[in-house]
Amino acid sequence: MGSGNVAYHFHRALLAANGVELIQMVARRGDAFSGFEPGIPRGILGETVLEADVYLIAVSDSSIETVSGHLVGKTGLVAHTSGARGLEALRGITRPGVLYPLQTFSRERELDFGEIPLCLETGYPQDLPLLRSLAESLSPKVFEVAEPARKQLHLAAVFVNNFTNHMVYLGQALCREQGLGDGLLHPLLQETFSKLETLSAYQAQTGPARRRDQITQEAHLSLLRDSLQRELYKIISKSIQRTYD
Repeated sequence: MGSGNVAYHFHRALLAANGVELIQMVARRGDAFSGFEPGIPRGILGETVLEADVYLIAVSDSSIETVSGHLVGKTGLVAHTSGARGLEALRGITRPGVLYPLQTFSRERELDFGEIPLCLETGYPQDLPLLRSLAESLSPKVFEVAEPARKQLHLAAVFVNNFTNHMVYLGQALCREQGLGDGLLHPLLQETFSKLETLSAYQAQTGPARRRDQITQEAHLSLLRDSLQRELYKIISKSIQRTYD
């Protein structure tokens, strides 16, 4: 249930999985499945939803309650894919669960689903084997993660992925201001993440904040015309310095 990036990648993984039959895709609009594999029965939210063993809700966090409301009374297991929401988002569902993929999804990027950690939780222990069986058909990296830890994990993912990506965007924008291509930063980005395979992030930290180079930091601040970017530079530098105090 859903037609966004997460639903798109899940539907491709489900079609390729052994022992799984994808019997229906459901969305708010009939034209929402552009780019999805043809031949899968399509449904509109609010109309008939076929009976299934598992209903997988892959929609935005704010829409989970609305979508799951259309499944009240179903006997199958209903699982959402959010890392930030708990079982309470599936209010009224008899057999609630969570199947959270720890990954960033973009329609334009091919993903090896077998490399994605899948985090599971069910409202009742007897439902865990079914959800685990489904998850293991998609990836060997399956973990049972209860709500408090999963929410913390999602928060960690925001720092690691969303915030990091925004930092790259700001760096690219600074390069473009001087007519420099984004490609100049790519080797640095590749090494930044490659060395995390052998070093912890704590060990890998470098830069003017790490070595308390106040002269360089002040020079950087003088180059930033945007007040929010200056505050961002200051607070991240302060966090780095406090980490090594």
